[in-house]
Amino acid sequence: MSEDVNKPRWMRDEVFRHSDFPFGIRRAYPQPEHHLHDHQHFSELVAIYAGHGVHFTETERYPLATGDVFVIAGDQKHGYTDLHDLHLVNIMFDPDRIVTQTSHIKKLPGYHVLFDLEPRYRRQHRFASRLRLGPNELDEMMRMVGELEDELEEERAGYEHMVTAGFMLMVGYLCRCYAGTSHPAGRSLMRIGEVISYLESNYAEPIDLELLQRIAGMSSSGLLRSFREATGYAPIEYLIRLRIARACHLLRTTDLPITETAFEVGFQDSNYFARQFRSIMGSSPSQYRRGIRPRVQAH
Repeated sequence: MSEDVNKPRWMRDEVFRHSDFPFGIRRAYPQPEHHLHDHQHFSELVAIYAGHGVHFTETERYPLATGDVFVIAGDQKHGYTDLHDLHLVNIMFDPDRIVTQTSHIKKLPGYHVLFDLEPRYRRQHRFASRLRLGPNELDEMMRMVGELEDELEEERAGYEHMVTAGFMLMVGYLCRCYAGTSHPAGRSLMRIGEVISYLESNYAEPIDLELLQRIAGMSSSGLLRSFREATGYAPIEYLIRLRIARACHLLRTTDLPITETAFEVGFQDSNYFARQFRSIMGSSPSQYRRGIRPRVQAH
């Protein structure tokens, strides 16, 4: 893609070689200074592999150094300045097409931190909670980048599958790296990530606030405050919305009776399930199954 540092928005058709496979990689060595810009419906996973500089948004400035890895959502205006031989790789992707189709990745606490919590807390933590790879970790990531670049360049049969699988392997690796972070800001996000991961993995099991407190190693008030700041919901509210989202999938893809659907996703009372479903989705479970689409999306 062309390198216009004054462009206010990068468009999908400029970034992705094929519109039906929204994935691309761009290396910048060195990275030129960029004015504020955003992306049309795609995100970036950015890794700094040499040099240093400043990443800025409309309101904040963050120092960058070798080993920094972070995610930029499509609607986040950002740019680069004060650069000193900064080398980076941009991995550009549509998260709705590439990441979220693999539900198992959500069982890793680092996934929630890397893709959701750290970007949300970036301003509050002054970028201190970012992932910073050590030299060996960075070498391993860049080896994976090289393999993805080869697949994208050669476009051999099945390359889309190989690229998607390779990218998810990289994401899993980065999530594990995040789990080893020692910075207090990063560790605090990992505790919330561990709670979210537990909910994703065990949503159909009996879960109460006391159990989540033990997982987070936090007081009740501390967990409630931090979790709501991170997700917009109290933990049990989040759990209910997660169960409703799973119920929606079952209603769309199976003929399981509604009462059994409720039990399958963790509700012990089908009437309570129906009330929660209507509150969140704007229709009853039976209406939803018949194709009446929700007014309000579940988590």
